[in-house]
Amino acid sequence: MGWLEDIAKMLPVEKVYDDAVQPAFREIGDVARNTIKASRFILAPIDYLAAQQDRYQAFLKKVNDKVPEERMIPAHPQIAGPVIEGLRYLEQDNLLSELFINLLARAIDKERVSEAHPAFASIISQLSPDEAIIIFHLNKKQYLFKQYSKFFLETHTFGPREVTQNDFPIKDLIYPQNFGLYMDHMHSLNLGGIWQQGNQETIMEEGKQTGVNIISISQLTSFGKLFSQACMPEEINIEKSV
Repeated sequence: MGWLEDIAKMLPVEKVYDDAVQPAFREIGDVARNTIKASRFILAPIDYLAAQQDRYQAFLKKVNDKVPEERMIPAHPQIAGPVIEGLRYLEQDNLLSELFINLLARAIDKERVSEAHPAFASIISQLSPDEAIIIFHLNKKQYLFKQYSKFFLETHTFGPREVTQNDFPIKDLIYPQNFGLYMDHMHSLNLGGIWQQGNQETIMEEGKQTGVNIISISQLTSFGKLFSQACMPEEINIEKSV
């Protein structure tokens, strides 16, 4: 991105149209008419910078609307910097942009600044939209997750686990088949996971063990609850998010 920033310093967005009447720009215009392909590369950075400026204004307006002026304080650079960087790559209607915006709102709100943990910006950058939807649901309740594993008497070993019941609304996810992967990733971020409840249930047939049922719960950690409190919106549009 450094070369775009250099162009921005040499060609400020707000002066592009004024400068377009100058001789140097008229000359570029003549060249562009003869070389259409080259003109796209010449003008693309200017268009990009203008679009970025509009996007950031829209993002910051959302932040402004969330915090009364009398409660605003300067945001800590450790939070504001990563948030602005993260927003650079997201569209306004992306659920992850909403998480960044909420975090930045906490960071400038003197009554809620304690919720804005510096690690949260980095965590948002590592999440997928599906994982954000999972956090949204798990913040409201826990979900039963049951698995079955076959027992092989001859070798006294268990087979792979098969999911027999998952009460989480996976239909809300873009890639529901990745639910287990998402939960493993959230566990690595200390946001949540699937934890076994009690001992495994032994399954017996004709006096012999044939398998086990593993009963678990999908839930957030305490840290995940804090993350959700600081970053997650109260409601989300699932259809729009997916």
